Amino acid sequence: MLRVVVLASLVAFAGCHRQADAPGDAPSGLALDPGDGQVTVSWNQQSGLTYWIFFQAGSTVTAAATGVPLIFDAQSPRVVAGLANGAQYAFVMNATNQDSKAGPSTPVVFGFPRLAGAIWKPGAPIVGSVPRNLNGVAFGTARLVAVGDSGSIFSGDYNYTNASPPGVTAWTPASVPLGFASDLSAVIYTGQFVALGTDGSVLTSPDGNTWTSTSATPPAPSITTAGATMNGLALGIVSGAARYVAVGTAVAGAGSIFTSADLVTWIPATSNTPNDLFSVSFLNGGFVATGAGGALLTSPDGTTWTVRNSTTSTALRSTAFGTGSAAAGARFVVVGDAGTILTSIDGTTWNLTTLSSLQNLRGITFGSRFVAVGQGSTVVYSDDAVNWVPAPSNSGDLAAITPAPAMYVAVGALGANAVSK
Repeated sequence: MLRVVVLASLVAFAGCHRQADAPGDAPSGLALDPGDGQVTVSWNQQSGLTYWIFFQAGSTVTAAATGVPLIFDAQSPRVVAGLANGAQYAFVMNATNQDSKAGPSTPVVFGFPRLAGAIWKPGAPIVGSVPRNLNGVAFGTARLVAVGDSGSIFSGDYNYTNASPPGVTAWTPASVPLGFASDLSAVIYTGQFVALGTDGSVLTSPDGNTWTSTSATPPAPSITTAGATMNGLALGIVSGAARYVAVGTAVAGAGSIFTSADLVTWIPATSNTPNDLFSVSFLNGGFVATGAGGALLTSPDGTTWTVRNSTTSTALRSTAFGTGSAAAGARFVVVGDAGTILTSIDGTTWNLTTLSSLQNLRGITFGSRFVAVGQGSTVVYSDDAVNWVPAPSNSGDLAAITPAPAMYVAVGALGANAVSK
């Protein structure tokens, strides 16, 4: 009798835990959005189901086939990264219900990853009590920071899959030191965010939201500028140690350059140019500064500077370094007013190109390609630093640009900002 009871109990237990029924339909609404080295997969997700994505390069893919890469328990939207730009990828999906067998598969759909920088959309509105010009933007630790006039700083969380607005869900005003009102000309990320004021003030933030002054009595300037307007900031590694360089307008017949190891004590350096300096960058192991009248200087350490022949008298605004197509190799690229573009292989000898019908170019960066921005919603991009393609942003005058994972973010006049994915 005991055996009969035990056997009946086991049968009942097994019946309560039988395998669930498989979904009767394939996932619906499957769509692919191409990105830079990746594809965003989206579908109509239903609660209680577990979704599987299968994909591979080429023109076909079969769910659960041997050797086919898969993503288990995917949530819509899902970014599939690590793909080759310009290649075709086939995707298919199915779903299971708890521990059921897989349901029907979707039709195969195709994705074509491509470089960012060609297609631009307006970003999330950057709103303050008064619209401010934004002069710098930086990315770090999944956060973007934009800085501008009258001490304005805005931060936004990086959100690649957010469609509207793209890239950044919302920009939030940051907390700055009480009484701080200097225009901010530049911001960089060095493990922390560092912003430069036109009066020589320096602010830092670990998260982009709360900022403090590096001066002993904030909000007093950290750099003794003797009346110079400070315009650019960079961090480089010199002999294994951090070195900050800030540049600005000319005082006593020389463009202003200051160096610091700690953002607190700043030492003037000799620029050897009478021109105002607008930007400085640490690129390919050395510093590059640019400015008015075609000013172009290089330095291995931020202290000793060499004036280079830029072959132009046009104001130069920003510099980038990167490797475009394999045939082109690595290049320095400088942009400036009236569509001016300079390129160099070694940072010593520079070649001039002038893009016709372009307004002043204000900022350039290299992510997976060169992208430059400027006045009149101007955006141009290049994969070899020789051939440039316009890609209007329809966002207003743009002053600065930064790369973020698989996208670019640009900011400018009266809170203008645009995103390319």
